[in-house]
Amino acid sequence: MTALRPLARMVVLLGLLVVVNFILPRALPGDPLSVAVGGGGEDAPLPLSPQARAHLVDYYGLDRPLAEQFARYASALARADLGASIASGRPVSDLIAARVPWSLLLGGSALVLAATLGALLGIRAAWAGGSGERALTVVLVFLGALPEFVIGLVLVVVFAVALPLFPARGALSPFLQCTGAEALLRCTADAAAHLVLPLLTLALAHLPGFYLVMRASTLAQLPQGYIAAARAKGLSERQVALRHAARNAFVPFLALFGARLGFVLGGVIVVESVFAYPGLGQLAFDAVLARDYPVLQAVFLLAGAAVVLGNAAADLAIERIDPRLRAVRLT
Repeated sequence: MTALRPLARMVVLLGLLVVVNFILPRALPGDPLSVAVGGGGEDAPLPLSPQARAHLVDYYGLDRPLAEQFARYASALARADLGASIASGRPVSDLIAARVPWSLLLGGSALVLAATLGALLGIRAAWAGGSGERALTVVLVFLGALPEFVIGLVLVVVFAVALPLFPARGALSPFLQCTGAEALLRCTADAAAHLVLPLLTLALAHLPGFYLVMRASTLAQLPQGYIAAARAKGLSERQVALRHAARNAFVPFLALFGARLGFVLGGVIVVESVFAYPGLGQLAFDAVLARDYPVLQAVFLLAGAAVVLGNAAADLAIERIDPRLRAVRLT
């Protein structure tokens, strides 16, 4: 059976993503209006009259068949309309636009840090060997088995409570004014201090995966003939490792990096909840509690699209490193 071409495969995956993304929020128990307004009775946090509740149900199409709801959702999505939040009434695009910079800062920085350290440590462990590298592998395997919230809580206890070096909540200190050049520098330093603990939490959670993949991939290159040929040319061990072995070892590493581009959002949701960081993760967490379908659909769609596009970008990068894979794909 002929494999789908990359573009067609990506379109199919995005189509399936839209369907699953529509179904998942509706699989949660509870009615979004009942959760948001406490049932809509007189004792609810936001009392609703029967007429107002009926209007909201009709506006969001909550009383219509799922097939009709999906048709409306797909039609709006085709117009780049993400709808309005059930909980707040604000456009979902505005909510996401306000949170994306914080999540990109946290998730992107953590992923780059984890990938860089994982690649360097993995190459060194495979190349040098020894008891130190074996001990490092054991420590990182143990670290990889810990959930993100456990790592975050340990860092909070150590670096925010026992040694109050970094703040444990939020992205900026309350009442901080950020107007003016001097204030902007102060706000940048404050944001960097708030970023340290969630960044370390997410980076430590992803570091073991990158390390183990790079170590195993580098070990697989050591018996290859081109390694012996490079050494016979008089190249140093550092040159052989970085210029030759690492180049081929990066193929599975890049595949993992592409997948983690989207999956990192799962860790961001947990980490942002632990540190009350105002990104997409915290927005998704609040939306789950409120059964806010439009917000959940937008966040899940963004995360899923990041996985698909990240894998596609990784495939292109892998083909640049190893053109043989391009020839295999075209056959």
